[in-house]
Amino acid sequence: MSWDDRQRAMLAEMGYRLPARPAGGAPVALAPAQDEPEPIDVAAPPVPVLRVSPPVSPPVRPPVAAPVPVSRAPSGFDTLDLPALREAVAVCQGCGLCEQRRHAVFGSGAVAQASWLVVTDPPDEADDATGEHLGADAGRLLDRMLHAAGQRRSGEEATAFVTPLVKCRPPRGRAPQPAELDACDAVLARQVDVLQPRVVLAMGLQAARRLTGSTEPLGRLRGRVHRWRGLPVVVTFAPGYLLRSGADKAAAWDDLCLAARTGDAA
Repeated sequence: MSWDDRQRAMLAEMGYRLPARPAGGAPVALAPAQDEPEPIDVAAPPVPVLRVSPPVSPPVRPPVAAPVPVSRAPSGFDTLDLPALREAVAVCQGCGLCEQRRHAVFGSGAVAQASWLVVTDPPDEADDATGEHLGADAGRLLDRMLHAAGQRRSGEEATAFVTPLVKCRPPRGRAPQPAELDACDAVLARQVDVLQPRVVLAMGLQAARRLTGSTEPLGRLRGRVHRWRGLPVVVTFAPGYLLRSGADKAAAWDDLCLAARTGDAA
């Protein structure tokens, strides 16, 4: 088959490549055009291969321990004499009671050595206001009781020292919490070391339970000798309670007599 020039141009546009026209006009089979491969430029630089590194995990750090709370209570109680101990208690921040107190209540009495250490319930509102322990009627009753037992907490010949169980008044007069009692233990222990009492008189339910380690009612703790820090302990009523319940003053006198006998025998 032969094509004229116009047909050849149309077939070329359709993608067929026609062989050259043979001499003599012999028919030539039509073959589809084949795309020739592009020549490779051996001088071209190789295409770089991108290598993706695996994600790097951040280093594992050990958990940071929570800071250990540091006690704010003054240290070195066991080296202080009585005046220095009083000053340390005035600025003590060993428990939360310091945040609302007006005055710490250290106590009063003998300045060197005491025959009796009288431990009472926590300070009341009047004590907190003045910093003095057991004033007014309760204090006067206590002084008469001590005098009747041959003791006194004032003057140059004072033989007794009276101090509250904790040195700051708990809010609204509530009972002190265990942490508050623990914070004042070091103060009370140092008072014992300095004063070297022969007997301890625990006045009031809270003082009685703390020093005896018992949860019994005060009535059951009376009439016998307990032990605390190697010292004999006698339990009796608080002076404020005796002002409201005069009928129990006779029982309190029995307690004072037991304390006197115990101190003499110590």
